[in-house]
Amino acid sequence: ARRNSQRSSARRRRRRRRRRLLRRRRRRLLRRRRRPKKKTPLPLPLKEEEEDPAAAAAAETSSPLSQSAGAAAVKTSEVALWAAKNVWLEDEDYETGRPKAEVETTLKHRHHKASKPRRKRKEDTYTEAVRMLEERRELRESQERSVRARWRDGGYKGAIDVKDFSLANPGGGPDLLDDASLSLVRGRRYALVGRNGRGKSTLLKAVARRAIPDIPERCLVHYVSQDVTLTKDEAEMLPWEIVLRADVELQMLKSKKDEEALRAVDADSAERRADDLLASLGFSEELRRRKLKALSGGWRVRTFLAAALFSKCDVLLLDEPTNHLSVGAVLWLSNELVHGDTWQDRILVVVSHDRKFLDDVSTDVLHISGVAKRLTQTKGDYATWAKRRREKKLAWDRERARRQAEIDKLKEYAGHGFKYGGSYSQISKMKMKERQADKLAKAGDERDFELKELEEDLELPLSLKSGGSLTSSLVAFKDVAFAYDSSSDDDSNNNKKQASPAAAERSPEACFLFRDVELGITSESRIVFVGENGNGKSTLLKLLVGELEPTEGAVVRSAHARFALVNQHHADQLDLAQTPLEFMRSKFPGDSSYEHDLKLRSHLASCGVTAELQNLKALVLSGGQRSRVALAAVSYVEPHVLVLDEPTNNLDLESVQALADCVKNFQGAVVCVSHDQAFVSQVATECWVVAKGKVRRAPSFEAYVNRQLDKLRNK
Repeated sequence: ARRNSQRSSARRRRRRRRRRLLRRRRRRLLRRRRRPKKKTPLPLPLKEEEEDPAAAAAAETSSPLSQSAGAAAVKTSEVALWAAKNVWLEDEDYETGRPKAEVETTLKHRHHKASKPRRKRKEDTYTEAVRMLEERRELRESQERSVRARWRDGGYKGAIDVKDFSLANPGGGPDLLDDASLSLVRGRRYALVGRNGRGKSTLLKAVARRAIPDIPERCLVHYVSQDVTLTKDEAEMLPWEIVLRADVELQMLKSKKDEEALRAVDADSAERRADDLLASLGFSEELRRRKLKALSGGWRVRTFLAAALFSKCDVLLLDEPTNHLSVGAVLWLSNELVHGDTWQDRILVVVSHDRKFLDDVSTDVLHISGVAKRLTQTKGDYATWAKRRREKKLAWDRERARRQAEIDKLKEYAGHGFKYGGSYSQISKMKMKERQADKLAKAGDERDFELKELEEDLELPLSLKSGGSLTSSLVAFKDVAFAYDSSSDDDSNNNKKQASPAAAERSPEACFLFRDVELGITSESRIVFVGENGNGKSTLLKLLVGELEPTEGAVVRSAHARFALVNQHHADQLDLAQTPLEFMRSKFPGDSSYEHDLKLRSHLASCGVTAELQNLKALVLSGGQRSRVALAAVSYVEPHVLVLDEPTNNLDLESVQALADCVKNFQGAVVCVSHDQAFVSQVATECWVVAKGKVRRAPSFEAYVNRQLDKLRNK
């Protein structure tokens, strides 16, 4: 009776404790819901009557990005005012060559339900431009301070060793890293890896702006973003001028007019060296004569990448440098970073989704864990790191299975009652076994937290629905030629229109991208188009799906075939305020029945969007998860031909591998354009080279890569 009374008292205490905890949680939730959300004010330009004439004149004549570090700090409002007057925003759509207003009007008619989110797009673009310009201003001021410190104290030849720092989340919320350490040694090349949204780009920006303490002031850092925002002055500049401006020391010496120092840094040959560097990155003579506003986004990123290579920095930070490069340019970049004399005693940190590029370039791996919020450092290239990680996970799995078997055995003994005897010693032994099982389970929970860090890089399998194989030919190119009308000025190159057949015959100014294309596609085809940017790879895909018509010849498509196009911006079509299930309902309303909803849910689940993710807003999903939702929408029509235009851009390494496995198992034709060598090697069996106005078949993709490497060796 006394024992029963004690047990009852213990149960009552536990119940009271649980009630107190529940009341506290409810109060905490109520406080969070009642707390007003902080709204970030949009930094719109000041009204005319509120403008300060002196500040306005200063904003119009000088850019905050070019102010020296010794000047007074520029206020955020002044940067916003300057950006509103000087940020160059594109007014043409590069995919179609039409004015953006016309394109947006067309899309508005097609998707009238999306008109409200579309109105916010310009405001979001403006806010993003201001943020990027502020980051570039901070980086430029940091570089100028470094140059002055080098003039005063000499160059810095040591390593960077930072301990016990935290990385704040730019979007608010918990820190991305806690008590992290970072050690960068000269002559080493680091691959920064981790899932999307874990803070890779944020860490690079923090190092570049010296937001992380203990980075020596004499250490010159250069950062290349994966996105480029131009000012009005930059939009009117030529590529070599942008490259030349990246040498901060040279620009500061020119402003001081120190002739002796200029001769010491070989200032006379700077323009020639900048032009040669652009040519190495694939810029033709015609492209080098264009202004930046007349170049596509990919060529602008290449320009800023060339500027980074031209700068004499101690630490080079590259954020997705291969996104807009061709296969040949990626091979040249990896060869330059590994074998170039300039980078043998410099520090390089790279973020990239290209597995082959990371294997070729990296000597060390930095991994950001979102679960543990820590930064780990490992010697060896990416392939070595991934192998060690798989082996470690396998060892953890074996240990967990052994521990669970032991716990089950102990619990089995403790739960048999008096089967093994009813003496006092037997009862004590049963209780001891129960305590041992609880202790093992508690220790296992602590060890499983480390296992979660290993499992966070795992990607759920992805599958795409297909329409199956068709016996007849799906697409046939018959003596196809395509031309753009190039009669417009080079400065307005983005206004290129398709030349009609009659205009192409009578006008010598019609610029043919390619001619005499003969190509057939069947259900077993696995084709990749390779070649330099601007040669017409994406145009071939648009001809294939019917978005463009050939200037000469014919593209014959099977009347029974369905096509699905996946481009590098396929995840951007998601409305961030919708859940994946709501997005699928808006794309495929069906009969709005319960059976239709079950079909949509089942299809999302087959694409790796679990039941839990289906009811979350797209805003909180990672880039890979959004990509899965977009791929689910693409494959719902059960296509016979899957067309991929740089699908790996903006994906992390694990998502790229999941996409490759999915495409390999697709039951239909696959046609792709990609610079990712690991992805193409797994997906494609036919390689077609688009170059010099022709489309020719190469023996294999590996043969094409080897030929590009031979060209690099012979230079």
